[in-house]
Amino acid sequence: MDWRPGASADTLRQRARLKRLLRETLDARDWLEIDAPVLIDSPDFEPNIALFRATLPDDTPAGSLHSSPELTMKRLLAACPDLPGAYYLGPVFRANEAGRRHNPEFTMLEWYDNGATLESAIATTLALIQSAREALGLSPAPVERRDYGALFRRHGALDPYHADTDTLAQAAGRHGIDVADPADMARDDWLDLLMSLVIEPRLDPTSLTVVTGYPASQAAMARLQTTRFEGREIRTAARFEVYGGGLELANGYHELVDPDEQARRLDSAGSRQPSPSQQRFLAALAHGLPECSGVAMGVDRLLMWLTGAEDIDAVLPFSARRV
Repeated sequence: MDWRPGASADTLRQRARLKRLLRETLDARDWLEIDAPVLIDSPDFEPNIALFRATLPDDTPAGSLHSSPELTMKRLLAACPDLPGAYYLGPVFRANEAGRRHNPEFTMLEWYDNGATLESAIATTLALIQSAREALGLSPAPVERRDYGALFRRHGALDPYHADTDTLAQAAGRHGIDVADPADMARDDWLDLLMSLVIEPRLDPTSLTVVTGYPASQAAMARLQTTRFEGREIRTAARFEVYGGGLELANGYHELVDPDEQARRLDSAGSRQPSPSQQRFLAALAHGLPECSGVAMGVDRLLMWLTGAEDIDAVLPFSARRV
């Protein structure tokens, strides 16, 4: 049994340098670092993310470990609309996520930029990543922009906005993807699977790739927009993702600020009754959330890409395999 850290001493120094750079860069913008609560009362608006449940010594449920500080950070911005921005740099938790690119506990940088649009959020994200490369002695990476629909047409030979579940399942089969319980797979599950197993490996390994044009169903807390794909009108989310090679590094939204629309989406996600924290969040939206963009960046993933590590264990002091 290996008692040593997974990351080398040099990688741990790079990790510390990266976290220091991120803080210094955002502090220079006069953004406020927030200590968000790690123990929350309920899942957030992402039903596909499994959370760790916490209990009291007598087994009474006590909440969950957060997968994101989103709800509380938006409440903060609604209460303090003059803040130029706020960020959280710390641990988040997701159950059932372990492997070469996943650890159940990982470090996330999440920020909310007051007044920012989707394009300015993309620019900020790319600037942070390029600054991180420079801090580690690397040259700037080339940047590519790609459309979600065009990627699926090119690599999957399908229209991801209109293809039904059977069509998506057949496309997965053509690419040798075998699913144990296909009947349990919803449409967005198939899209996510095709994205991760077919498209991501085909992204340029040397570039930063910005993907936009995600289906409206894949952004529970983002604004929606009407556009066209192959001559047909579609609804897409004001969302982007940034990849380093085929590794997802960051996910960003032009945030939804309409409380009624957000409540409808919460209801459609299957929540019988909003939890107290969700009710407080909706009350904050009703009070008024400034126009803003929000971005979540995986710090461990970023360090993997910067150092060329193939396994997240190599950039963590102690991954779940070593605890």
